[in-house]
Amino acid sequence: MPSFSSFQRRAVITLLAVLCAASGALFIGRGSAAASVSTVPTAKQAAGPFVLALRRAAGKDSMWLLPPAGGVATAAGTLPGLPGSVAVAPDGQNVAYLPESGAPRVWLGYGPLAPRTISLAPAGVRKVDSFTWITNDKLLVAGVTAGKYVDPYKDRLFLVNASTGHVRAFRDLRGTEPSAAPAIGRVAYVRLTTLDPGSASNGNSPLVRESLKLLRLDRTGGGRVVASERYRVYAAHRAMSQPKLSPDAVWVLTGETGSDVRVTYDLRDIQGGQPFLSVFAPALQAEAGWDPTGQRTAFAGTEILRQDRASVWVYDTTTGALVRTPAGLLPDVMISDLAWSASGDLVAGAWSTVGLSSTRHVLVLPGDLASVRDLGTGRLPVWVQQ
Repeated sequence: MPSFSSFQRRAVITLLAVLCAASGALFIGRGSAAASVSTVPTAKQAAGPFVLALRRAAGKDSMWLLPPAGGVATAAGTLPGLPGSVAVAPDGQNVAYLPESGAPRVWLGYGPLAPRTISLAPAGVRKVDSFTWITNDKLLVAGVTAGKYVDPYKDRLFLVNASTGHVRAFRDLRGTEPSAAPAIGRVAYVRLTTLDPGSASNGNSPLVRESLKLLRLDRTGGGRVVASERYRVYAAHRAMSQPKLSPDAVWVLTGETGSDVRVTYDLRDIQGGQPFLSVFAPALQAEAGWDPTGQRTAFAGTEILRQDRASVWVYDTTTGALVRTPAGLLPDVMISDLAWSASGDLVAGAWSTVGLSSTRHVLVLPGDLASVRDLGTGRLPVWVQQ
């Protein structure tokens, strides 16, 4: 059971601001330099870490390795479709994508000969929506086996062997949005259960139970319930979406969301399960999970006094310190992705809207959030180790 200082016990923060995507082009931030481009694919560069990001052209996404300090961007393969999510293996040397369409497949790897496709259709999967690496060669994927659309209420968990391509049901468990602590073999996931389908005649929406669960990979079963909430479904409400489990499985960061652009981040200790820190932000849900020490977690929000400026927040579980990017550091954008590097830096995917077009950029911030570097266009950025 973690020990809390008196400061930490009072650390419930509410940010009251309204985020709007600013018109106008994204500008390069202080201390930044956009990367130049090399169109010659190479298998390896010097030792990383590098930022791996996607750049779209002619209806396809190409993978690019971007030096975090600026420099030449190197082509690293083209995906056969448009991805909607990305996950990096625990050692940082492999990457996996899920299709934006939810098609039952996983794309693996980057480089001149990448990616490799593993189909989940032979296992009866029709749509996929979330996943995590549990070892350097195994993925846990959530998907549905019936129905036309992605439906997290019907999700089941499947184990994908990245080495052999074999796919099988994982303990016949229902669940979605898995998050792993690979070093100690723990997995957090969400189980959504419909308790009452509701009735249009009396105006009742479905009654559901949303449960956050934690299981051990060295044991059987579905694990124990960390936290649970019952509610009538309205709009796109979720009580504990996209959990991010700390490397030691002591903490888990979840999001409470709705149909509008807002999120309340809840930091929970695994033992008690109740929110210990709550931060409201009128922004997209975007959290980086945990830094290499397992002590700091990062998430996106807004500046307190400016409605049109994005902000990145970092909370330290050992000191109780909650810090954010300095006022005016980030351009007028909305942050959609965040990821920690092995050295404790952050990469963010950000976008702004100009008329009817959308511009997406890749931003790198040091762990102290004191500066920002714009690496140019791209989306779904993550860190990889060569």
